[in-house]
Amino acid sequence: MSGRWRAFRHEAGQEAGPHSAVYVLLFALCLLLGHWSATTFQAVIAWPANGVMLAAFLQLPRRRAALVLALCFGLNLISAAVRGDVAPFVWMNPVLNLVEVLTGGVLARRLCGAALDMRRPRRVVLFVLGAAAPAVALTSTIGVVVALTVRDYSLVRAVFAWRHLFAMELLGLVIVTPSLLLLARAHRFRQPSQSPVEIAAVLGLMTVTALWIFTQSAPFLFLMFPPLMLAAFRLSPPWMAVALILTTAISGLLTLTGHGPISASSVPYVNELAGLSQRMRQMPLYYGFLLVAAMTALPISALTAERRSFTLRLARRTAVAQEQRRRAEASDAVKSRFLAL
Repeated sequence: MSGRWRAFRHEAGQEAGPHSAVYVLLFALCLLLGHWSATTFQAVIAWPANGVMLAAFLQLPRRRAALVLALCFGLNLISAAVRGDVAPFVWMNPVLNLVEVLTGGVLARRLCGAALDMRRPRRVVLFVLGAAAPAVALTSTIGVVVALTVRDYSLVRAVFAWRHLFAMELLGLVIVTPSLLLLARAHRFRQPSQSPVEIAAVLGLMTVTALWIFTQSAPFLFLMFPPLMLAAFRLSPPWMAVALILTTAISGLLTLTGHGPISASSVPYVNELAGLSQRMRQMPLYYGFLLVAAMTALPISALTAERRSFTLRLARRTAVAQEQRRRAEASDAVKSRFLAL
């Protein structure tokens, strides 16, 4: 399972996943999404850009990965300047994003092995707890410490900022990176018995449930988990990743627009956080929901896929053994008849 301390994947490894340009395009789209969210709703519910950059870092060979990281870093610098970030954050945020990706990538390759196909639940858990969480904690701490000196935050405001930044960026890595890794290796999870109708039905059920829950203020957030568990048991990990991204997109957009059980939840009043909007103070509830959903659905889906693969291999080996036994018995019968003559 464990590998050496190395940054880039081995050049001899079999390539999978999209072209390098696709990662750069996805990163640019994530930046645009972040700008739109911050401008329209004065809040960013998640930061998927680093998840895209980390997936490229883990998937691509050395030269192509370095080129993608450089291009994404340049786009991040341009984005920060256009957004109007003040010094030192105009250059520090892109640097911290790059440090987060490099740290998470090295830890993931060390703990999860060279394959990084996330077919085993242990690899998913190790990626989240051993790679993504430490990398995000490091950069979040650096960013908040700098903010304490530059913006004169109170201790309560600094703790809230750290928690918000940590959860926002961790979600981007936990949901986006494993999803892209699973989708890149979708051919390894083909299920001959699963029909497109079943896939569409499960995804449709999750979409309808998410729309129903997050268009009203009733406290029915827990009703999202039955269809999520159904998807985890019935869909392959790549399709489970699609279902999780779909749920995140629907719930995130509706929460930002002031709908759903999260927006109707009350939060305790804290004097030091009075300057923050109600939506910003409600975000920890939403982050908790998404983290639990991701940490539940992805490992279950990986475990189910592993058991399904083991069952298929066992069935094939049993069939081969029975065929060999049948041939051996037929050969013994022929020998017995020959000796009886």
